Amino acid sequence: MKRIDLKLTVAELVKAYPELIDILAELGLEKILNPAALKAMGNIMTLPRGAAVRNIPMEKVIALLAAHGFETVGNDINEVCQLKTAQIETAAGMVLEEGHPIALMRAENDGMEKIRTVIEGQCVGATIDTAVVIEAMTALNAIRNHYAKKEELLMPLLYNYGVTGPSQVMWNEDDEIKKELGTLTRTIKEDAENVLLYKGRIVALMKRIQGMVAKEERILFPLCLNYFTTEEWMRIYRDFPEMGIVFVEEPPVWKVGADWAEEELRKTMEQEFLEGKIQLPTGELTVKQLRAMLSLLPVDITFIDEQDRLRFFINEGNIFPRPKAALGRLVFECHPPQIVPVVKNLLADFRAKKRASLEVARYIMGKPVLVKYMAVYGKDGNYLGTVEVVQDCSEVLAKFPQRK
Repeated sequence: MKRIDLKLTVAELVKAYPELIDILAELGLEKILNPAALKAMGNIMTLPRGAAVRNIPMEKVIALLAAHGFETVGNDINEVCQLKTAQIETAAGMVLEEGHPIALMRAENDGMEKIRTVIEGQCVGATIDTAVVIEAMTALNAIRNHYAKKEELLMPLLYNYGVTGPSQVMWNEDDEIKKELGTLTRTIKEDAENVLLYKGRIVALMKRIQGMVAKEERILFPLCLNYFTTEEWMRIYRDFPEMGIVFVEEPPVWKVGADWAEEELRKTMEQEFLEGKIQLPTGELTVKQLRAMLSLLPVDITFIDEQDRLRFFINEGNIFPRPKAALGRLVFECHPPQIVPVVKNLLADFRAKKRASLEVARYIMGKPVLVKYMAVYGKDGNYLGTVEVVQDCSEVLAKFPQRK
């Protein structure tokens, strides 16, 4: 009988026994065994962890392996499955300091779990206090900020290291969770009785959120700690306030990151006071004047150059978070995987001059938002890039009297 040590990583097991790919696919574990997943996570993921992420009882995995002639060892499931804090914090030989970005993300998960537990407890209990559920569901919507930090700050950096698995797996599920959470929250706020009607969906959503926490703790965070440099962590820490720290009452300060961010701000301020002038066909402006003018515009503006890299943004409209770490990145790394083909097609149309603009009007978190994409061409007609302007139209619409 062949022997499998469950403490070994998936990559090690598949290398020794390639037939495991087909065997474990019977249980629905094919997503952690495909080539992309093996490359991204195979050297960290174990079978017990993979089973936990997919919500598959480990007993079923062991039974299936036995049926195919495999003996499992190291199968103290509690010992193997439980990823302790110390194990996470020493990934890549690094002990986390107080306030480190991953320590803050884990603190957010702890705070999120308290709210999630309240909601689930109410919905599976004998009686439901609808007011408690509505209040907790409303608070839980701050999960958007948590996911934004993961998607805007962590995942794009992993792309740079050739690790695409977490983004492909998590980003789509994040969007599904946010959409369902928003829908259910609006529904129960419209009528408290809907809590009773939708409690099954609410519980199912709470399970999905719990599962996403497990994926972050067991896969995403260890990967980031394994790859990212100290300077990359400091840049991430600098952008955390912009993305919003949630579910944590008094976030601790990471001294190393705070000192670095303060020095970066000092350098920026020194540059800001340069009196260099920008010559334009209709006049001239100093750098200070231009920056002050742009800060008054109640819109988000983003410029993507001809190489499809994000080169500039202002975020005065505060519609979408824009971390400074995104500057210089390919725009495709700033969008969920299912949106990337749409973005590529739009930029290709702009280059080919099939169209010069695109407007999208939709509600985002209950607010009427107008997004306009415009191709930028030089005097010679060459494509220079794309500008995106995003505006919350709530105040504008409020100024117009309703027609009777």
